Formats: sequence, structure tokens, C-alpha cells
Amino acid sequence: MSDWRLTVGLEVHIELETASKMFCGCPNDPFNSPPNTNVCPVCYGLPGALPLLNKKAMALVVKLGQALGGQIPETTFWARKNYFYPDLPKGYQISQSTAPLVGEAALTINGVSYQIERIHLEEDAGKLMHQAGSAESLVDFNRAGVPLMELVTAPVFHTPEEAKLFCQELQRIVRSLGISSADMEKGQMRCEANISVSRDDTLGTKVEVKNINSFRAVEKAIRFEFDRQVKALEAGQALAPETRTWNDPKGETVAMRSKEGMADYRYFPEPDLPLVTLASLLGAATDHVLPNAQRLDLTQFGLPKEIIQPILDLGKYQFLTEFHTAYPAETVSAAKLLIDLPELRDANPEALHQLVIFKQQNGWTKETTKAVWLAAQSTGDLSAAATEFAPAGNLSEIIVAVIAEQPDIVASYRGGKEQVFNFLVGQVMAKASGRANITTVRDELKKALTTH
Repeated sequence: MSDWRLTVGLEVHIELETASKMFCGCPNDPFNSPPNTNVCPVCYGLPGALPLLNKKAMALVVKLGQALGGQIPETTFWARKNYFYPDLPKGYQISQSTAPLVGEAALTINGVSYQIERIHLEEDAGKLMHQAGSAESLVDFNRAGVPLMELVTAPVFHTPEEAKLFCQELQRIVRSLGISSADMEKGQMRCEANISVSRDDTLGTKVEVKNINSFRAVEKAIRFEFDRQVKALEAGQALAPETRTWNDPKGETVAMRSKEGMADYRYFPEPDLPLVTLASLLGAATDHVLPNAQRLDLTQFGLPKEIIQPILDLGKYQFLTEFHTAYPAETVSAAKLLIDLPELRDANPEALHQLVIFKQQNGWTKETTKAVWLAAQSTGDLSAAATEFAPAGNLSEIIVAVIAEQPDIVASYRGGKEQVFNFLVGQVMAKASGRANITTVRDELKKALTTH
């Protein structure tokens, strides 16, 4: 990326999975409800409406903080963050300023530790609904007041790929801890990137990019902004500290407004909420294994690197841990089947082990293995289904028949075109109804092609 140095800090917002909103009893279900149905005087910020704290939301943030080795203070308090936005009905947001629920923490990915400055809790705003072909916009306040966790990193990323990987890992962690579904398509997880460039280790002018709503966009937005800033600096132009938005269809950032400072928000303590003591929210010591440690475990099980993350994304770490304890020799084969055949993902370790053994003995293809499993589900007898799909016919006779039926292909193979061999293997497997051992088929076919 040239001789310019990129530096990025991330602000990641994640909606928490609670039954009710952060400061009232309205349902926390903005995505599935008709507009403006999960609302009350607190959501609208009507005079005299008083907020109440959601203890579950606070406990979820503390849970993440503990998992990431964060500092949990003895007490915390709430503050009003003042700014105007059409979908912010009170004209301020109840947030946290100098007393976040979690202080310094770290997220480790493949041996690299990324510093987290703070994790705090606030309420989400509503959602603007822009009408195509109209100058008007509608507002849905169902999301107003939903518990929103904000995680702020230090400026520790120096490539777009690093920032993207961090966001992906954070999503895996909050999902594994049961904190949030963090579905970016539903707006449950949103990213903002603070980006600067310089020619040395100092930080350049910080530009904030908002509205980054996919992992792909995290990488693309940072890369675009790096190129834009470098081009401007090399042209002798001064960069302004500003907030920009990511226009995904055009693949570019667009200026929104000048960057606010802390003083612009006029933080002051929320008078309607008490000081909170956090001792009661601290969870007991847990043996929950975070994704980074899960990957290390799966490596020790012998899984190839390319299938480890897909296994974790399927939520099969605990399953494979139990499987490996009982059947270590078949763990890799079982993991590959779980990836290849979604139909097997509800199998218990014993049934999956039995299927792996049958597959190895009979040399089944993926399709045959699937057919055996589905047959076993209807009859309740895996052994009987395996017997039904045992190798059919005399393999030697089948190979002779295929050679006789494909004289041109056989001649091409014998003429040096070895790539056609797989076609002949496929013909043999088809005649054997997919029930022959494919390794045996390949060995016997090669012998037949050199002797007949």
C-alpha cells in the first residue's frame, strides 16, 4: 500500500438479545414488527416518562468484557449525549461517557492481540425509511431504545484485511456467548472506521466513515479512504477531520459533516438513572472457550486449516470435541462430512462415527453417503441402510464392460491423455450404483487398462 502508513480504529455497534428495550418494557423486536408498534412514552421521550434500567443488557456487556479480559469497574453511571437527528426522539441519547461498563480489554486472533479501549452500553436510535422518488422520509421508532453495545478499539489496525478479520471474529464471539445474533443485514451489527494516513508512526488527520454494513464493505471502505487520503496529501491538499458515509453501490465514501468533538455532545449525568454497582452482574468463572482457542484445539485434533473455520461457523466445536474424545482416528473424516452434508449436522457422535466407518469400508461417494443416511432416518436402522448400499455387482465385469463401451476414451488414455481417466472412473461408479470402493475402482481400472 505504498510508503504511506494506514492506521484504523474501529467502533462496532451491536444490538443485544434481550426481551425488552434498554430503558422500558417494550419488546426488543424491531425487525419483525410493523412500524411504530413497539413504542411507549419512554421510547418517544415524552415529558414525564422515566427510564428504567435493563439489568440483562448490562450483564451481557459485562459477560463479553470478562471473556475478553476487560477491566470491570465497581460502579458505573449513565449520561445524556446531546445531538439532533430525526430518528432520535428525545434530542439526546442515554449513553455512557467516562464510566463504561468495560475498560481496557483485548481480542486475540491467531496469536495477534488487538487492544480494546472500552465497551459501553447505550440506546439505539430509530430508523429512517427513505421513500423512493420522494423527498420525504418516514421514521420507525421500533428500534429506538433497543440495547446497543458499542465497542471501541485503539488505533491498532494497519491493513483493511485486519479490520475485517477483527469484525468477523467479534461477531463469532458474541454469537458463541449468546449476546447477540449480530446479523449485519438486519442492522444488528454496524461498523464505523476511524481512518488516518501518515508517512511514519504518528497519526494523521482522523476521518470517520459510518454506515458500513457488511464485512466486505469494511475492507472496501477502508481501502477506498486510504487511497483518497493519500491522493489528496500527495496533491498538497489538507485533510479535514470529518464524518463520511460509505456508499456501497458506488464503492466510495461521501462527506456528511464536520467531525464532532466530545464537547459538542455536551455530556452530563443522566438525572433519572441511579449509580449502578456492578458486583451483582459479574458472572462466575466460566470454561467457555473463545474462537481463537477453539481453532487451536481443532488444529490439535488434526483438522486441515481450510476446514477449521467452517466447522466453527457451523457451531460444531463442542460436538467435535466430544467426538474426538471417543473416536480420535475418525475426527477429520467426521469433520469433512459435517461440512459436505448438511443432513448430518444433527447426528449424534455415535451415529456419525458408524457412518464414517461404513463410508470408509465401502468407498462411498458423498452422494451415496447422503442416501444411506437419509434411508437410515426413515427406517431407524443405519446398519440395514448400509447393507442396502453395499457394493453392487462384480467389479471386474463392470470394468470390462466400461472399457468395451468407451473405445475412443480408452484409446485417448492409452495415447497419453491421462485426464480422461476420471471420466472412466465415473462410468464404473455409475454402473456400480455408486456403491463400489472408489480407491479399489481406480486401482483395478488402471490394471485393466494396461492389460486388456
